[in-house]
Amino acid sequence: MVLGVLVGDMGIGIVHGRSREWVFVASGMLDGFRVLGFDLETTGLNPRSDRVVQFALVGSDSDGTHLSLQSLVHPGIRIPEKSTLVHGISDSDVSDEVCFGDYMGELSSLIEGSVIVGHNVIGFDWRFFEVECARCGVEAPSPYAILDTLVLARKFDLPRPHKLGSLCESFGISLERSHSADADAGASLLLLWRIMGAYPEKFKLSLEDFLESLYR
Repeated sequence: MVLGVLVGDMGIGIVHGRSREWVFVASGMLDGFRVLGFDLETTGLNPRSDRVVQFALVGSDSDGTHLSLQSLVHPGIRIPEKSTLVHGISDSDVSDEVCFGDYMGELSSLIEGSVIVGHNVIGFDWRFFEVECARCGVEAPSPYAILDTLVLARKFDLPRPHKLGSLCESFGISLERSHSADADAGASLLLLWRIMGAYPEKFKLSLEDFLESLYR
């Protein structure tokens, strides 16, 4: 299995490489898994009162086939100006979009049994997703594992700051559209690849053993 991201179409550039091409990383730890970068943009920070305005799942299937599901969505509430200043998405951008729940079936199908990768995905994006599932009256899908690059940065004591953009810069990844869901999802995958390359000894475990060592 190869984990890949089509970088150019997501506003991600490789500082020491060529953009608009597949960037691959082979990893025995992830062999045989569907691996997907996941990111949400929202109206705010509280999953109970705020809503999703954009989502992205990008990565590859267990056979290396590129997978991508991403869209703007109508949140059902107004997007605060301070949130628009962060991600650039306004009420007019989503006025003709369907709600997040309309994508729930496709999202759940892709996420179920997959390895989900994201930056602060455990503390933010996944919490929002679980609440959105509850709003739709459906059970949240069960990924095989969630790999959070923020957790990795803290566990490996990487130089601060640990924001996605800062870590991407440290690892030679040019994130051109920060706070766009597809760009951030792809950047998280690339960041995982760079971390794996920088600390190969830490990724020689099985995925199960690695997760046990990571979160204990």
